[in-house]
Amino acid sequence: MAKRKLSRRQQWRINKIQDERLCRANNKQSQLNKKFKQLKETLYQGIVVSHFGATLDIESVETAVSDTIAADIAADIAADKALDKRQLIRCALRQNIDAIVCGDRVVWQQIDNLPEDELVQGVITALEPRTNVLARPDFTSQMKPVAANIDQMLIVTSHVPELNEGLVDRYLVAAELSHIQPVLLLNKIDTLSTQQRETLEQRIRVYQNIGYPVLYTSAKSQYGMESLYKQLETKTSVFVGQSGVGKSSLINALLPEAGIKEGEVSKTTNKGIHTTSISRLYHLNNESCSADHKHLNSSNESNLIDSPGVREFGLWDISKEDVIHGFIELQHYSRNCYFRDCKHLNEPNCGLLQALEENKITRQRLDSYHRIIDSLE
Repeated sequence: MAKRKLSRRQQWRINKIQDERLCRANNKQSQLNKKFKQLKETLYQGIVVSHFGATLDIESVETAVSDTIAADIAADIAADKALDKRQLIRCALRQNIDAIVCGDRVVWQQIDNLPEDELVQGVITALEPRTNVLARPDFTSQMKPVAANIDQMLIVTSHVPELNEGLVDRYLVAAELSHIQPVLLLNKIDTLSTQQRETLEQRIRVYQNIGYPVLYTSAKSQYGMESLYKQLETKTSVFVGQSGVGKSSLINALLPEAGIKEGEVSKTTNKGIHTTSISRLYHLNNESCSADHKHLNSSNESNLIDSPGVREFGLWDISKEDVIHGFIELQHYSRNCYFRDCKHLNEPNCGLLQALEENKITRQRLDSYHRIIDSLE
């Protein structure tokens, strides 16, 4: 399906909003420039745990700044003071740095001689290289980063709002192309009848059969939480999925002290109501686990990123040729196609059509692949 063309009035409105935001950002930047004169020479490393518009919360770490980063910013600058581990610092962002998100590792400087009521205590001066980044399109069709440096993506689903395989497939494509391990999680399992559970398990089995891990949980009854703890152990994970599937409820079950607002599913639209407005990184460690689950955590830290729920997940920043790499079983059989530019529709000697005929792949996944390809037209 082709992208909807904006009218001249709509495009003018979008540009006007962007200009207004840029003007406000420039005003804030000019105010921060006055504070930059009070910066200490010492550089610190930190990890972004939350984002509040023009400012971010940074968790300081005791690790010294790497030689490469230090050389790029200022020659021969070394840290001469260690900050307390876990200390949260509210930092401003220099305007010439790309968008920073939860999970990013950054270099920052502390502002000296601040008044006691000043919230901003530092300035981010550099963004360290990322291992990967998860992004989604914003209202202007530009790709907006959501989280960075992720080990695994937990795709949270439920029967209400209804399981959407097309959305799941889009998340899987995003995960595979970003080199993030995907895990499917079916939540609210305690609210299902025996027949409903059998039906959902049959639908989920399509993904199990091609090698994806699947978890069944209930944040309310604590069903499956031990398996979830094990899956999160020693990794940085991100929860994604439609609004209303219970991502916030799961985090509250894992971390009761987080106190995240939980939403409900609209009875009118049968869709979730957004409750998470910003991404935030949480730590899962021995102190935060309940007594029943402490034995499941090792000394290595486990991190969890909660992202705003999305009802649709676009893949607008990839080529048609890349989509097949997000369907791991289709990619395997596509190597048997006679034509290099095979569309996998009705071409002779098509590896995918032959695999479909031999029941080695499912019609559901092949149709989903074609729908994603059509959406990139």
